Amino acid sequence: MGFGRFGLRLGIGTGVALGLFFAWRPFSLHAQWDRLTASVAVPPISLVAPDDAWAIPLNPASLAFLSGWSIAGIWAESNSNARWPFRGAALHAATPLIWGWGAGISVESLRPLPTGLARTMASLGLGHRLLEPIGVGVAGRLWMGAEGMGLGLTLDAALTVRPLPWVAASLVLRDFLGPVLGGAAPQAVPRSLVLGAALRPDGTRALTLDMAGAIDEGGRLGGRVAIEAEIPRLGRSHGMVELENIGREGTSWRAMAGLIVDWGGGGGGLVWGAGFGEGPGFYVTGRFEEVQRRGLFLGHVVREIRVEDPGARGILAVQERLEEALRSERVRGVLLRMQGGGMGMAYAQELRQWIQALEEANKRVVCVLGDATGSELYACASAHRLVIDPAGDIRIYGPWIEVQHYAGLLEQLGVRADFLRIGPHKSAIEAFHNRSMSEESREDRSALLSDLWKRFVAELSRDRRLPPEVVREIVENGPHLAAEAHRAGLVDGILGPGELKPFLRELFGGEVELERVPPREARRRFADPTHVGVVVIDGELIDGDNLDIPILDIHATGARTALRAIERFASDPAIGAIVVRIDSPGGSVLASDQIHRAIRRARERKPVIASMGSIAASGGYYIASACQEIWADPATITGSIGIWYGKVDFAPLLERFGVFTEELRSARRGGMESLFRPFTPEERASLAEVLRSLYRLFVRRVAEGRAMPPSEVDARGRGRIFSGDRAKALGLVDRLGGFGAALARARKLAELPEDAGFEVAPSRPSSLLDYALGAIGPGSSEDGPKGPSLSLPEPLLAPLRAGALLYLFEGRPLALLPFNLKWR
Repeated sequence: MGFGRFGLRLGIGTGVALGLFFAWRPFSLHAQWDRLTASVAVPPISLVAPDDAWAIPLNPASLAFLSGWSIAGIWAESNSNARWPFRGAALHAATPLIWGWGAGISVESLRPLPTGLARTMASLGLGHRLLEPIGVGVAGRLWMGAEGMGLGLTLDAALTVRPLPWVAASLVLRDFLGPVLGGAAPQAVPRSLVLGAALRPDGTRALTLDMAGAIDEGGRLGGRVAIEAEIPRLGRSHGMVELENIGREGTSWRAMAGLIVDWGGGGGGLVWGAGFGEGPGFYVTGRFEEVQRRGLFLGHVVREIRVEDPGARGILAVQERLEEALRSERVRGVLLRMQGGGMGMAYAQELRQWIQALEEANKRVVCVLGDATGSELYACASAHRLVIDPAGDIRIYGPWIEVQHYAGLLEQLGVRADFLRIGPHKSAIEAFHNRSMSEESREDRSALLSDLWKRFVAELSRDRRLPPEVVREIVENGPHLAAEAHRAGLVDGILGPGELKPFLRELFGGEVELERVPPREARRRFADPTHVGVVVIDGELIDGDNLDIPILDIHATGARTALRAIERFASDPAIGAIVVRIDSPGGSVLASDQIHRAIRRARERKPVIASMGSIAASGGYYIASACQEIWADPATITGSIGIWYGKVDFAPLLERFGVFTEELRSARRGGMESLFRPFTPEERASLAEVLRSLYRLFVRRVAEGRAMPPSEVDARGRGRIFSGDRAKALGLVDRLGGFGAALARARKLAELPEDAGFEVAPSRPSSLLDYALGAIGPGSSEDGPKGPSLSLPEPLLAPLRAGALLYLFEGRPLALLPFNLKWR
């Protein structure tokens, strides 16, 4: 981790700490561990970084770092003559809130001491994370004492700084109201200050060393050393030694040691030391919490994953869960439910890779099909078992491309298309100028389909152990009902919902627990570890911010939004590498070049890898060429290196209704972008030169990124499209592999652990509520509930969408692919 952010974190934390210190100092530094307002005994855990409800009595600033809710209870006891002020019972509860807040409450009953000071106490704690590594908190305690002690109130305040995964520090000001306990002999409660530090040598909670010192208003010094170690498959052991009155007459000590079994948090331990007389004390604990810890092994589970959103972002969320299943010791297998939706072949290839990785790790995968498409069959073909619902079917027809031509419609409407392009293979303008495909575009698209079809037949043949000619015949005769699919060997069996559990029991050799929601793990590091930032570039590329028009199925990436995400990841020391995930046909040349340059700047600071999904063509490939390496799926549509520009002229349409347009100019090219006249020959010549300059820029950017001569890029350019397979052979792609492979490569280049996580940005709305609110929080688009579809039926969608895109890109040179590949 770089020292820039560490210095900022440390500086802010030190500043806050000093501010609290000087605000408190007028009381004078004159309680340490045996304070009169202390809680019932707390297990000997870290004072600096408690991670559950024990934060309320120990360090309220830690409430800001909770991973989930928790309830913790303790019962502590000793012989009646022991001078141990922490006997009794307590119940603590805490939970994270929103926007970095956390809160907790507790109720405690402390048994009588030899001095007779029994009391009942209620506490309320509140913590807030000022920045990612800095938390502050306060805890108030209200008590009611026996023997006329009356009511009392005290407050603790705390600051915790966690700048790095392996180190944390805390400052706790205790009893800073300086309360007075009533009764026959009133006692003032001295204010005290505790300063502590904790170390985790390997950066995780496998071993935690905690050291703290305390001083009170009377000048009494105390010291505390604690150690916590994880016991694999069981829980955690704790030990602690506390010293009182260090350097003075009457120095005393106390030691605690115990064990917590992380299965509901049950545990206990012993307490001994000066003043215990006849024997040690003991304590018993219990805890319930939302998060899962690496404790007692509770048996294997089968992770159930539903593929409901096969879009650019939904497929990333599925792959994240598949990777979690691959790495989890508890997950014995995966039940993958394909919920329909017709994912693209490139996404199907990525799921195939994860299924194969799970099978190689001896984790069986069962795929369940319902109303399935050919791409879903292809994705699941290598699973250990592939079954289908009795009422299901497989709509398998092979890949095809549909291109709509609007020239005839525009002619009938009286609208003239006026577009320019570089190269005959840049076919986008043909939709507005031609009534059919040109030979060049037909050749390109046929070659693309041939590449995809060959790979599909070969891999489905291998996975289902069917001859290639049989696979081709099956596709030619699709669709297939469940029974037909079974007879043809496309699936291994037919299972209804009620038959699935017995099938899984037989397959896994016993009762199977299905895990639908993976448990949240307790935070294992003080600070978030270094991880990978994933910048998603999806939809068309536009200038400005992201744009979503769901009714037209437009989800465009704005250059300004993408730049913010790239620059944030590039400057964040917690991000070790960046993966640019591209699912875009391109768009604005300006937006493409701005994002390209931002990636080049980011590469100067850390590795940047491109992962091309279903499509990364034209402006999408422009962006990818800036990355250190380019990874593509074999079915990724890429290339389309070229530029086009133009407008439509509505003057003939208006003239039909008696509307005539007149024009006055102050210069000869005035009104060149008007939608009510065509380009003049001079204007067309000028625009052609502009396009040539932009095309040369595109070629130069690709040549620099790919270390190729511009002449070779030009030979592969002029609008030609390729499959990932073909692009790899032509040197436009470095390696074939999906998002998981690109993520692994980024981790390796950044020297991160194999299980380092990733963070996705920017987010997009995913439900009706998101659109209604107009703003969303991080990550909600990836794993939040999906709302109903807002888009129009497909026959109406294509022309309306084309018109909307022309309006969005009016007056801008474009690097945009004009079609989408379909797969069934």
